[in-house]
Amino acid sequence: MRKQLFFLFFVFAFFILEDAKAQIKLHEDGHVSLGSLTKDYGIQIQPDGYSCFHTRYNNEWSWATLSYANDSLQKHWIVANIDDPNPGRHTFFVTGHGYVYKNGTLQMSDARFQHEEQQIEGARNVLDQITGIWYIPQESGETKSRSVRRAGVSAQEVEKAFPEAVAADEDGVLYVDYEALTVFLIEAVKEQHKEIEALRQILQSHGLLER
Repeated sequence: MRKQLFFLFFVFAFFILEDAKAQIKLHEDGHVSLGSLTKDYGIQIQPDGYSCFHTRYNNEWSWATLSYANDSLQKHWIVANIDDPNPGRHTFFVTGHGYVYKNGTLQMSDARFQHEEQQIEGARNVLDQITGIWYIPQESGETKSRSVRRAGVSAQEVEKAFPEAVAADEDGVLYVDYEALTVFLIEAVKEQHKEIEALRQILQSHGLLER
């Protein structure tokens, strides 16, 4: 397995790294550098078997690694657990058409690292401005024939009501943070519960509802 990984790193260094000129260096401590003669950038393989990649450029939106897909459902950036009871099952991968398959997501939300906290108010007003829709992804070629109807929201609509949940890439394509919308759902339910409880007390005070 280690030989196979080393071969893949070798090929990557020769054909992918820009300006690398297929440079390889074995350092005195057993550290191997691919695509560079130093440990400053390129693929770095440590003597203990750990590997990492240091990008050479620091400008915004520059890419560090690239994987070209020959098929829309081809798997990339695969993670597999050797202790998985189902050998060969991939626990994380990205397909050629950009969909991420994973077991779950954990987002750091430790209160010790959260500053200037404020409770969300008016959550229902925000959600009232966002419409849940069915849509077919705008794709082409082979990918289009495999497209299925999906549920989601319009980033342009979300941006007007909740701009913090929308981001754009270097081409101006908009992306939505659906996890942030979930927080508003929590507060909207609580707001609705308060309204229902207030209405229940009014009805009870007028003898229209049993206590």
